[in-house]
Amino acid sequence: MNFPIDFVVTWVDGSDPSWIAKKNQYSTQAGSYKKSMSSQKAYRDWGTFKYWFRGVEKFAPWVNHIYLVTDNQVPTWLSTKSTKLTVVDHRDFIPGEYLPTFNSNAIEANIHRIKGLSEHFVIFNDDTYLTSTVKPDDFFNSDGLPKYKAAINPIVPERYGTANFQVNDMEIINNYFSKKEIIKKAKIFSYKQGIKNLSRSILYVHSKFFFGFYEDHLVFPVLKSTIEKIWDIEKIAMKITSKNKFRSKTDTNLWLFKYWLIASGNYSIRDGRMGKLFSLDNADDNLWNLITSGKYKIMCINDGFNIENEKDIQKKLNNSFEELFDKKSEFER
Repeated sequence: MNFPIDFVVTWVDGSDPSWIAKKNQYSTQAGSYKKSMSSQKAYRDWGTFKYWFRGVEKFAPWVNHIYLVTDNQVPTWLSTKSTKLTVVDHRDFIPGEYLPTFNSNAIEANIHRIKGLSEHFVIFNDDTYLTSTVKPDDFFNSDGLPKYKAAINPIVPERYGTANFQVNDMEIINNYFSKKEIIKKAKIFSYKQGIKNLSRSILYVHSKFFFGFYEDHLVFPVLKSTIEKIWDIEKIAMKITSKNKFRSKTDTNLWLFKYWLIASGNYSIRDGRMGKLFSLDNADDNLWNLITSGKYKIMCINDGFNIENEKDIQKKLNNSFEELFDKKSEFER
């Protein structure tokens, strides 16, 4: 490939007293999401972030540049000497009128403003790890199109979940693309989508409306120009998201950029299965073994609302990562 690919990762230390004090000043604005997406779960640090960097160094040494997005915080173990790393504060790219923000949707809505960011980049949450070798063509094809799997899928209205964001995303998609256009351009019925995705699409194709895409909760290869385009044509929606200091039912989210690329046909179908979403709510020996097995290229290990024996889970999680990544990366002191 003759174009650079950057990685962007967002991180917060939810135990930082200064950050907590600032967050508490605005906590009344958290609304109905205060007990969920704006709760401890959304910001808790399991001590595993250094393994994100070890994973990048071990499994994606080809990455052009890494942008670590933080809110006036830097991990104590992090070395900023590497020429491949830039720590980006919210103030460096988010317009001042939207600050401070504790809303990941608002942060990601403005991610394209990072100075120096390449047109082609992959955005990670800090709970999504590389656990086996990835190559540039896992994320983009030779023409520079992002790679995804796509299927028709209903939006699941789970309380405190992402359904509201997805509905807002799909309102925008359906405003610009008819169901017929999406089915034609999005390659929904290509055999390359895999049996499960084809089955989903066949099951829901006769619905009156195009009501959603299947979401695998993994990393997102994105084109900076796509975000710029959506800001240009949907400025009000993007401003509403950006103004919400905590996640809100009126937000769009990062998936909008992916959905736009799929609906317009400006993407390539990803080969095979890249990874899987896991929750620490039901963590067991199977998860610890999977981390070290190399079965998945990417593992999203999500925090949970009802984790029992947190200290024990944290110890086992860190031990598994230490087994996979037993050497410090160039990004550590």
